[in-house]
Amino acid sequence: MAPRLREIADGVHLGALAPAGLLHTVLLEGPDGDVVVDAGLPWSGGRLALLLAGRDVVEHAVTHAHGDHVGASAWLCRHTGAPLAMGDADAQRFEGGRIDTHSGVAGRLVLGALDRERRPVDRRLVEGDRVAGFEVLAVPGHSPGTVALWRADDRVLVVGDGPVNVSADPSAPRWLPLPRGLHHDPDATAASRRRLGELRPALVVAMHGHPVAAPDRWARATGAQEP
Repeated sequence: MAPRLREIADGVHLGALAPAGLLHTVLLEGPDGDVVVDAGLPWSGGRLALLLAGRDVVEHAVTHAHGDHVGASAWLCRHTGAPLAMGDADAQRFEGGRIDTHSGVAGRLVLGALDRERRPVDRRLVEGDRVAGFEVLAVPGHSPGTVALWRADDRVLVVGDGPVNVSADPSAPRWLPLPRGLHHDPDATAASRRRLGELRPALVVAMHGHPVAAPDRWARATGAQEP
């Protein structure tokens, strides 16, 4: 069966790029057309093509410039004709520098090896910009230019790398611990995650792991609330 997008909130669709919830792309229905958030690994093009067949993609937005999120970004923009948007602090690295912004050697060796095709960044996202009706939040740490997308009306939050929920039950998340070395700046990551926890989102849509619909548990996992 061909892969399909799954609508998990109003105008928010989740598409699996790897099994077991390990890697996703997200499609947001905006007022001007569809926005695809993150493009997965360099070899994700074929699956993205199936997921996006028949969609009117008007922009490709990136949560952060790591190889498992921008690996197929240049391909996606070429395939759809969509312009590319990403956090300002990551844009220069993506266009022509190194994107292995990990404090640990393992992260640099493994994810840095996914540093492949590039293209110019058409829009450099900063705090307060809008993407498909979502507000851009600057949450640096995992990479220098990491952003999240927040829709206050129904309290939906889209993140790239947050606490990873490995439970398919959104109301009962189970967290997968990740090494601090995967973050560019672990202390800044912790501060940004606390900020996202304080939002108390009704639904968290992440590129890694399953969605979370448990505001208290999300707040505890991000350090915004005591256990």
